Amino acid sequence: MITYSEFIRIRRLEQEDGRMLTKLTNETLDEMKDYIAINKKSLEEARKMDDPKRVDEISTQIKNAINTMDQIITMRMNKLANMAILGTKIDQARNNMTSEEVVLFDEMVRLVMEHKNKIITEMKNVQAKELRVEEEDSDIDKMVIKIIADVPKFIWRNNKSYGPFNFPNVVEIDKDVAEILIKGGKAVSA
Repeated sequence: MITYSEFIRIRRLEQEDGRMLTKLTNETLDEMKDYIAINKKSLEEARKMDDPKRVDEISTQIKNAINTMDQIITMRMNKLANMAILGTKIDQARNNMTSEEVVLFDEMVRLVMEHKNKIITEMKNVQAKELRVEEEDSDIDKMVIKIIADVPKFIWRNNKSYGPFNFPNVVEIDKDVAEILIKGGKAVSA
């Protein structure tokens, strides 16, 4: 039969090692549940006997045990989440998990990996789109021209800015822009 001191011992061990799980078996968890059940039965008996002092003592014991268990579970879940995110010491940690924690941990790992993969896939797709835009830009015909008169900076219909170009200068620019500069008497074909 487990006592409240075992709850305290497990909590202390969980606190002392901030990264590794303390061994907690399904059997120990069942014994902890039994401790609560026995105390609840004692509480009912104390109420039947109309013993308010005993009712208060047992209620406090139940409340303390549940609060301590809540703290243990919270610490363990934090450790599980960190291990799932970092992917460290997984095999060793499984030996210290209850069967429910193994299921929780596996689901956390699945969600973490799904999240990481989604972001990485999005990043790869974004990169691929950017490359396609660059490839499209490089497909535009270029032309080398010699500037024969100063040209101030301007924005062309493709929303790109060009210039300023100073005389004398040789530049490679988009063919359609080069042809306009040539027609306008600002440049000649080089």
